[in-house]
Amino acid sequence: MEMVDASNNVMQLAGYFKCQMSLNNRHGKGRCFVTTKGKLNLLGLDWIDQLQLWNMSSCGAALHGILGSQHKAEHLTMDIQNLYPKVCNAELGHCTKFKASLSLRPDAQPVFKRKRPVPYAALSLVEQELDRLEQLGIISKIDYSNWAAPIVAVKKANGTVRLCADFSTGLNEALEHHQYPLPLPEDIFATLNGGQYFSKIDLADAYLQVEVDEKSKELLTINTHRGLYRYNRLPFVVKSAPAIFQ
Repeated sequence: MEMVDASNNVMQLAGYFKCQMSLNNRHGKGRCFVTTKGKLNLLGLDWIDQLQLWNMSSCGAALHGILGSQHKAEHLTMDIQNLYPKVCNAELGHCTKFKASLSLRPDAQPVFKRKRPVPYAALSLVEQELDRLEQLGIISKIDYSNWAAPIVAVKKANGTVRLCADFSTGLNEALEHHQYPLPLPEDIFATLNGGQYFSKIDLADAYLQVEVDEKSKELLTINTHRGLYRYNRLPFVVKSAPAIFQ
């Protein structure tokens, strides 16, 4: 048996059972289908008819889930992309509201680590990624620094590499904890009251969209086989980066 929901999407069924139902002194009998998708509560026409739920305002029903129209969502997405092309393009974003600032502990001392060897098979990929980051302004070549951390090249599914600075070698321990009071779920839900459109956003290279101030750039120095580079944007491997980004 195949069933579809209100958005005409096929529902995966685990089975069904026969039951009796009652609501507001109205009673009926029917089959209750169990889906493999959690938190999906739907009433079929037979249940609605037996319980006389056509006038929803008279039964005090609560809404436990919302299924949107995929077709409408796609058109809405296209409209937003056309209205805000600079925000929705594939280029690296740039936060202009503030610059990230890193604070050292009073007893912190500079830590300079030597570069790590790069496997020959990954050498060209690492150099391509260094060139890409430099062209985007994420990193800049420098000649001298009191601070330096080695890098780790991580192979990605698309065949390229991600360069990760290993700030666990010294910088992260030297940084002050950056505290940010995360809102409670109740506070978040309160701000949604009265809303009509709800969406989620996934920022590409989110932390790298945030600039760091001048005094923090020297701290974010990496040591590579091509020499020293410093970050102009906030790398995700810095201990205080998540709280700063919040």
